[in-house]
Amino acid sequence: MGAFFDWLLSNLNWIIPVIFILAFALPILSVIRRLTKGHVSKNSCTVQTVGFIRSTQQTGLYVNENPQLLFELDALAEDGTVFQTSVRKIIPITEIAGMVPGRAIPIRYNPDNRTQAVWDNHPDESLAQERAARYQCRKHPGDLSYEQRMELVKNGVMKKALLKSFRLTGKEEAGDYEAEAAIQLAGEEQDGHTFERTLYVPNTALEYLIPGRYVDVRAIPDRENLFVFVLDTSVVSGIS
Repeated sequence: MGAFFDWLLSNLNWIIPVIFILAFALPILSVIRRLTKGHVSKNSCTVQTVGFIRSTQQTGLYVNENPQLLFELDALAEDGTVFQTSVRKIIPITEIAGMVPGRAIPIRYNPDNRTQAVWDNHPDESLAQERAARYQCRKHPGDLSYEQRMELVKNGVMKKALLKSFRLTGKEEAGDYEAEAAIQLAGEEQDGHTFERTLYVPNTALEYLIPGRYVDVRAIPDRENLFVFVLDTSVVSGIS
């Protein structure tokens, strides 16, 4: 034991700096490991598309007090099929409430390994809209057609409307609920004319769609009977 202490004392000039270096390096290495956990090469993710949130969870990593979220997604492939993948993203704490199941987010995936995907910071909006429309057609084939959905995207106008009635039919399809809804456009309540249709809504939208409330809708002029509800991002946008 005495020999060890003699050796320790004789080598303090380099042992102490090493201790200080390790004290700083180990926490940094720990952060780097957490940052690179689940890392996917962006260069390999070349195909742009959209993913629909299935679930989210925090990874435990924070950057400037903003958490990193792990998103489990249903994503749309180029051939129109749906596959499951996941992405990680630092999300501002003020935006977390909007990251709900069913919301579409832009992603890029690896065509050779679809489990590898990353958040797309420079999405092609027209492509995302086209893929989202095809996805909704697959979920609810008896509702609006692909052509009708794309016409709503291109020619639809945002309007305020009074929700006159809203009733669930009891039918559930692809995780959404079928409902019968009737609206009157704002400013036209006195003429008593209503637009009615059957559509699908997610569970998260039910507390928003209350008869007597004014809601946002998107409709094509002179074809308002094909309206869709437009909900803020804390619910789900573009319900149809």
